[in-house]
Amino acid sequence: MKKILFAATIFLTVIVNAQVGINTPTPTNMLDVNGDISIRKELRTAGTDVLKGSAGSAGDILHNNTDLNVNDWKAIKIADGMGSMSVFSINTVADKTGVIFTGSNGSTNPYSDGAALTSDWSVLTGTIDSFSVTSQTNKATFSFQTTIQKTGASSASFACGVFVDDELRAVRTDVLLGDAGAYKIFNLNATLTNLMPKNDYKVKVACTKRAISGSTVGVGTAVNTTFLNSDMSQSVLTTSILQPY
Repeated sequence: MKKILFAATIFLTVIVNAQVGINTPTPTNMLDVNGDISIRKELRTAGTDVLKGSAGSAGDILHNNTDLNVNDWKAIKIADGMGSMSVFSINTVADKTGVIFTGSNGSTNPYSDGAALTSDWSVLTGTIDSFSVTSQTNKATFSFQTTIQKTGASSASFACGVFVDDELRAVRTDVLLGDAGAYKIFNLNATLTNLMPKNDYKVKVACTKRAISGSTVGVGTAVNTTFLNSDMSQSVLTTSILQPY
């Protein structure tokens, strides 16, 4: 008789505590496992006393849904062309100071990949940023947008480039036409593939004058405030790093 009462006492204790610990004497949850877990079949979530939980679909990931206080499954969708890469880091910086070109014409020679950042170029200081690459397989995408404005009725040409560690890695030239005060949006998008893994790459955008024909040219800044202001003319650089997940 004593043995039967002893077994019943143990059973009631387990029910009252309602927590089970494996490899721990002080469980903090309903099931507390201090060690590795091997699951040979399905892992189901959000089940009830009468319904099985969801095991998700092939390719789904387990998602900690804090808004609903429950875990669920989410599908990962990768855009066509990215393969198995996902965004490793992304950052946007902005510049409202800009640069102004006056005086005589600048050089109209072609530009070479890897050319050094020289005094011919004027850096948009607000576009200076840094990024890191940790995988041999990667894509670094740079998206730059600014506004160009000029004085005078003559055309004005210019160039803007993306410099990584003070080496030119992407460049685009353009010409601004129109009457005094005319302005236009300028975009430069570039992708570098398989940069060497490294911490703290430095990226910046710099611009230079080409044939300005005696006009004053503002890059990322207004030179005729009748038609433009600093909020409208500011420059933005977004750097995105994609790596295999």
